[in-house]
Amino acid sequence: MLLLPFFVVFEGKLYYSQLAKEDVSEKSLSLSLANQALLYLDLEEERSAYLRSTVIAADARPVKLKNYLEFYRSPLLPYAQNLCEAADKYRLDYRLLVAIAQQESNLCKTSRPEWFNCWGWGIHSKGIKTYENYPQAIEDVANGLSKNYCDKGYCEDPCVMMKKYTPNSNGSWCFGIKKFLAEIEYGF
Repeated sequence: MLLLPFFVVFEGKLYYSQLAKEDVSEKSLSLSLANQALLYLDLEEERSAYLRSTVIAADARPVKLKNYLEFYRSPLLPYAQNLCEAADKYRLDYRLLVAIAQQESNLCKTSRPEWFNCWGWGIHSKGIKTYENYPQAIEDVANGLSKNYCDKGYCEDPCVMMKKYTPNSNGSWCFGIKKFLAEIEYGF
């Protein structure tokens, strides 16, 4: 009698089973993996097995931001979802706030923590703009970028944006923003 072995991982445990040849054609296994993907193993009449999977689409942007922020051990890590929501609300590239925070403050690690200003936003001769928390800062900076930069066409190219955001830069700001945008999207 021919036996077909298969393995199933369920809640961190590995299970092994063998199906008898006559039972194979009637067996179908369906599992739910992390409520995000369904995996089906159908065994056909001819005893050939194939695997068909169905993946439910989900927004990968918060995951990409979390991975990036975690890698750099940023205080912004708990706010990845806030960053995506603010980007959507103000029609920004979801990576832009994080890329600017990386360029301006090494993702908030070199700015004063009590200021909650990782973006160099509102820093000028009259003083420094501060916030009560990161969500407030994210909202304000996203709104300001949208109105003062993106709505005026500056956000399409970081080098164009640099001329207004940090006009005294020697080009390193533009180079950094492009690099960080690519790292967030494609990895390191």
